[in-house]
Amino acid sequence: MNDLFIQKAKKLKLLLTDVDGVMTNSQLSFFTGEDGITREIKHFESLDGMGLMYLTYCGVETGIVSRGSSDTLAWWAKLLGMKYLFYNTAVKHKALDYLQKHFNISPEETAFIGDDLIDLGMMSRVGLPLAVANSVPEAKKLALYTSPRHGGDAAVRDIAEQILRARGQWDKVVQDNTDGTFTRVENQIHIVKGL
Repeated sequence: MNDLFIQKAKKLKLLLTDVDGVMTNSQLSFFTGEDGITREIKHFESLDGMGLMYLTYCGVETGIVSRGSSDTLAWWAKLLGMKYLFYNTAVKHKALDYLQKHFNISPEETAFIGDDLIDLGMMSRVGLPLAVANSVPEAKKLALYTSPRHGGDAAVRDIAEQILRARGQWDKVVQDNTDGTFTRVENQIHIVKGL
């Protein structure tokens, strides 16, 4: 990790992430039930989930900012102890204004993991922009760190680990898992639709 990444990681209060292409492999799966309603299926990587829980455990809040509107996102975010879910969000950086206004979290204290052009506005405004291996070149150019792993293949876990290493907290996570004192943090989730 370079010095700038370490400096930014130490100031971090919140990690936000895109979903499709970052927490998944970008494939969208749908099925229509007997009731005629079409629903979306998302395939999440369990290591990513653990990485996000480790961040929360170490005092870095987490959340999702997605253009999508699947109810699966709310279920996954709650399971992981995430604090924020912005979905059906066409202009993602509006989430930063909302967070600053309502929760006093500045963009400089925020990280965001993105992979596509829709994420560039957010990536260009946060203190710690991050990308995954399958990101478009424009996203990689903005990122202070690009995971060597692809979305849906533990890229979020890799990023979480790098942040915790930079903050000097990774050894605690390992030790607390070894001795059995690690526990999942539960949060009241704040859901914002349609920014």
